Amino acid sequence: MLSTAARTAVVTTLSGLALGLAALASAGTANAITSQTDSAFLDEIAKEGITYDSAADVIGNARQVCSELKAGATGTEIGMDILAHTDLTTRQAAAFVVMSIDYYCPQYTDAFA
Repeated sequence: MLSTAARTAVVTTLSGLALGLAALASAGTANAITSQTDSAFLDEIAKEGITYDSAADVIGNARQVCSELKAGATGTEIGMDILAHTDLTTRQAAAFVVMSIDYYCPQYTDAFA
């Protein structure tokens, strides 16, 4: 899991960016909640006030964060894209990226270092 300092760095990096208007884009890779990891991830994003219509889609979006990092995108770029295409707040977008990494691709925990 990312440290509090790393989470703060993410929020600080993303602060000041404009809010988007659309819903999270669907990655379409998950069809259902399939694991304890999925359930824990959904619980964590709910604590941040992140709502969704489809658990499968939001899990797919979390996995897409990992795919984007693997392809060379930075956490900040992903956060900015989320802000541009959703109505999430800066804090929520940062939390979504951080939690996606925490739960689905912890090998990228240095994405904000």
